[in-house]
Amino acid sequence: MLKKLKEECGIFGIYSESKEENVAYYTCLGLSSLQHRGEEACGIAINDGGIISYHKDIGLVSDVFNQQVVDKLTTGKMAVGHVRYSTTGAPKKENAQPIVIRYAKGNIAVVHNGNLTNAVELRKELQENGAIFNSTSDTEVIAHIIARERLKVHSIEEAVMNTMKYIKGAYSLLVMSSQKLIAVRDPQGFRPLCIGKLGNDAIFSSESCALDIMGADLVRDVLPGEVIVMHDNEMKSYDCKNGEKDGLCIFEYIYFARPDSIVDGVNVHHFREEVGKALALQAPVDADFVAGVPDSGLDAALRIF
Repeated sequence: MLKKLKEECGIFGIYSESKEENVAYYTCLGLSSLQHRGEEACGIAINDGGIISYHKDIGLVSDVFNQQVVDKLTTGKMAVGHVRYSTTGAPKKENAQPIVIRYAKGNIAVVHNGNLTNAVELRKELQENGAIFNSTSDTEVIAHIIARERLKVHSIEEAVMNTMKYIKGAYSLLVMSSQKLIAVRDPQGFRPLCIGKLGNDAIFSSESCALDIMGADLVRDVLPGEVIVMHDNEMKSYDCKNGEKDGLCIFEYIYFARPDSIVDGVNVHHFREEVGKALALQAPVDADFVAGVPDSGLDAALRIF
């Protein structure tokens, strides 16, 4: 039986100029706007002075992160969050993200949107070399490889870039260490990731709609194969595309993304309208009523009619 792939998880991260920012609040806002990308589970990890704390569970953002939970999450300089619609791994709490691991060089928290085509092979290799897994998700595989590579190099960003040489498939990643927040988009750009700015704070999100709810400005999309490192209130960019051709998944425009989002410079609502217009020209039909199914088809249906 064919396995149904579900790839539209949502990721959100914030890097604040201040060490006392209520990053949990902003992350909750962002995840609420990305809820359409995953309603199975959610989680947030906070970095407060190099100490990473986190909370995650099965359920919607509004249920998992009630006021009592948010109040317990400390203020900090950065945070990452995730809403899950499972790609690999059963719908269980241990598969919720962020994946937080402690290893010889410290702590990291990883959130991931996408699906790896070589996850099974990588997991087997890691397990044969002594790695212990607590979940069945692709994301823990990525976290293990980052930790392994970090022992060989001088910085977490080098470890992340080395990891990109091993993992294959579609992915957008946010990796939070004790001092840095790193954003990554796969070399072909299958999964979306954008950069926003709220005052002097940097924000990373699967979709621009999460920026709008907090009044942040959309700066640009993370480029395919780009690795962005936030450290000491500075942003550095590295190109790890390695000659790959761009290949954004068309389903981001026709199904996954919210219509008010801008993905790679294209307004999703406008795209769907144009698709409906093209369909009406290609396959005209004499009808009294045109319905969009599912909801993401409403814009196209209106244009057809």
